[in-house]
Amino acid sequence: MHHQRTASRRGFLLSAAALAVAGSLGLNAGDALAQPAKLVITAIPDDGDADRMRENFGALARHLGKAVGIPVEYMHVENYAASVTALATGRAHVAWLGAVTTAQARMQMGDALTILGCRDIDKGFVSYFIANPATGLGTVGDLGELAKAAQGKGWSFTFGSKSSTSGHMMPRKYFMDQAGAAPERVFRSVAYSGSHDVVMQMVADGTHQVGALNYASWDKADDALKARAPIVYKTPPYTNYALAARADLGPDLLARLRAALLAVDGSTPEGAQVLKYLKAGKFIEADIGEWQGYVDLLESGIDIGG
Repeated sequence: MHHQRTASRRGFLLSAAALAVAGSLGLNAGDALAQPAKLVITAIPDDGDADRMRENFGALARHLGKAVGIPVEYMHVENYAASVTALATGRAHVAWLGAVTTAQARMQMGDALTILGCRDIDKGFVSYFIANPATGLGTVGDLGELAKAAQGKGWSFTFGSKSSTSGHMMPRKYFMDQAGAAPERVFRSVAYSGSHDVVMQMVADGTHQVGALNYASWDKADDALKARAPIVYKTPPYTNYALAARADLGPDLLARLRAALLAVDGSTPEGAQVLKYLKAGKFIEADIGEWQGYVDLLESGIDIGG
């Protein structure tokens, strides 16, 4: 009931805000919900290469635009929080989010948020813990074993972004569950390197001895880099990324966007590019309720930073 009341209140506040914005533009409520002339899509910047994100999410934008008959453009943002803010405030209509940012958007937007779909890999996602070979650390059975091996060694550890599901929240949760202690109590220092590829590079070059990142980022690296940052532990699976949208786009446009997303395949240049970049075979149906566990976890007080 608490979640329902909170969601309803947030939904009311956002609706009031939308009406206020419409009023300031000289629009009425019906105009505020009218089909936009252009759609804007954004994404959490979990790839350290902004140009690569622009190129590949630009391909997704083109695919969606062709399918729904409305121009769609990609808007790059500089951090995870900005992607949530862009969606919540209407600067973006659609956003590619991780599980944490999906939950944050849900907490801010309530029923004003909906899910268009997710990748076939997103309902069984895992993170990797990796180690520099100089540690002498091999594969461990669980993270309690890793904590024991690290004790007193002076090793430093790096996550990705504080707001990353696969680069921080879930690795931290599994570490605390299995080791019975926060990483800060085990390692000499704990850093946040920002993105998965940077985590891998920093462990490989010895800036940090151990780190955590999502498996897709590790898998797409070249063999030479993998050899310098080998996997020592794979987490249990969890639900991760989703393509979220503002519910005020209306049922007709949302249905067309969902159909367009589910239709992405390798038969078009854009489809092939998107699936290769996102390491997916296809997109599948999903419901916002599948991310409620993350809302509960965030509301429990786990620290994911700003």
